[in-house]
Amino acid sequence: MGRRGLTIGLVTVGTVAVLMTAAFLVVPGLRPTVSASQTTAAQPSAPELPTTPPTTTSTPTSTTSTPTNALTASQRDQLLDAVTEALNENSPKAELGFTVYDRVTGTTVLSTGADTPMYTASVVKLLIAIDSLRKNNWDTTSDNAEDITEMLEGSNDSTASSLWVEDGGTSIIARMAALIGLRHTVAATDPGQWGMAKASPNDVVAIYQYIDTQLPVNASQLIMSALAGSKSTADDGFPQRFGIPDGLPGSTWAVKQGWMVLKSSLVLNTTGVVGPNSRYVVVMMTQLRAGTSEAKGRTAVTAAIAAAKPAFVTS
Repeated sequence: MGRRGLTIGLVTVGTVAVLMTAAFLVVPGLRPTVSASQTTAAQPSAPELPTTPPTTTSTPTSTTSTPTNALTASQRDQLLDAVTEALNENSPKAELGFTVYDRVTGTTVLSTGADTPMYTASVVKLLIAIDSLRKNNWDTTSDNAEDITEMLEGSNDSTASSLWVEDGGTSIIARMAALIGLRHTVAATDPGQWGMAKASPNDVVAIYQYIDTQLPVNASQLIMSALAGSKSTADDGFPQRFGIPDGLPGSTWAVKQGWMVLKSSLVLNTTGVVGPNSRYVVVMMTQLRAGTSEAKGRTAVTAAIAAAKPAFVTS
């Protein structure tokens, strides 16, 4: 797929936290949490829209004199072993889905568990943003665009919940999965818990590729600028520099992080684009053993990303 070669200076962005108790889910950052009327009432139907965005002109990326990623199969295996060991050294028995896609060569550099559906937490806000822009005919000058920026820059849960309810709740996931061609993405059974949606790492790569290659330029830039302009701490107070930002110091990046505390596990996801001209799409999704502290979990994910650093061509 051709790329537009966005030239946005990249930084980082936010996430969501969901706490599952024995009886119900609490969503920190949604103070108050999603109300009973939101979780049980029939979701409003979204208006009928075109199945594809307006045609836009894409600027091909030049590959002249571009360094290639020449890892051998043995080197890839060694890096994946190092990633897994780094994660488990800090959080034993962690579940991992991980992939690194090179947009220049069109190849997957590293991959393990990449087709396994895992909890998205706030990463699902990317789908909420795309769906909302599409519903509003890709208008990036309206109050709706400001809401999307707020939702992504600060990973604002209240804004995400409002857009979720307004645009049809779980039908957002179904629409976006069909539109983008996501094979392992499903909504949560509880219609009020958008963060409990599941997607595979490869599906998240497809979402970033769709934003870059299929959205109108103005819509693509709105989303990526919001990710690049993210706050260092999410609106709910969670530190967001774990994973890609802290694990790849000196790199340019724009990320969508995700976290949830479940009864069964701690979910920490770090996803985004990395490197000059956003060369790599990086997706690491984890479920850490129940009882793992958030601080230790962040350390584990950051160490795992750092172990993969030799996979990235940075010059």
